[in-house]
Amino acid sequence: MVEQVPFTVKDLSLLVIVVLLLVLLWVLLFRPHQQSLRPLYWCCLALFFLVGLFRMFASLMHWDVAVDVAVTLVASNVLFVVGCVFFLQGPWLIAVLSRATGTARGHMSGVAGFLKKINQQCLLTKTLHAEKTSSGITQEESVIETQPQLAEKLTEFMEQQKPYLEPHITVERLAAKLNVSPKLLSGTINNELHVNFFELISNYRVIEAKKRLADAELREKPICEIMKSCGFNSKSVFNQAFKKAVGVTPSNYRQQHCQQ
Repeated sequence: MVEQVPFTVKDLSLLVIVVLLLVLLWVLLFRPHQQSLRPLYWCCLALFFLVGLFRMFASLMHWDVAVDVAVTLVASNVLFVVGCVFFLQGPWLIAVLSRATGTARGHMSGVAGFLKKINQQCLLTKTLHAEKTSSGITQEESVIETQPQLAEKLTEFMEQQKPYLEPHITVERLAAKLNVSPKLLSGTINNELHVNFFELISNYRVIEAKKRLADAELREKPICEIMKSCGFNSKSVFNQAFKKAVGVTPSNYRQQHCQQ
């Protein structure tokens, strides 16, 4: 007959197991939604698990069970306990793993976005530095120019580079080409040339349109194409600006010069 191991209140390990079991039952049955008790639950469960393994292995050794058989029995019970833990806490474990995975992905995407932003800033800095180096004049240096000097520079630039031929030219883009601030350029146009930016661009476009409409080699070219090549996007705006500046419509102006 196999000798049974006595279990008494004096057995410290048994007492610890009973206490831990009561604590675990209290947490699971009476405080299942208390998040603050999670650490207590897991600590008690781990102690319960370890003490149980110790008692099981000690009992098997006391019964003079072979070591390999004892290890097999202990391993089987370990798997059983692990299965019980996953059965009881499976949804919570899955939620924790999902949050951890989502947090890791968020950190990785945040790091990637941060590195991308740094790369864009570096490229922008290099581009601005290259533009300043090639022009030989920085924006801060150009601000010290007086408005009369800037007006002369603007007139020369308009006649030589013809930026008004760009359909979507703006005061900001023109200011960037001249390496000055848009505010300084706008003030210079108003104070020195006595027109606003849009009137200035329109006047230059009308002058260019007059040249092309009077050109004998462009007689067969439609007026609409000439209008677009001069930077105008709207036919009504073109006709209105042309008649206001010249006194006749574009078609009448072409006819007058074709007869000469």
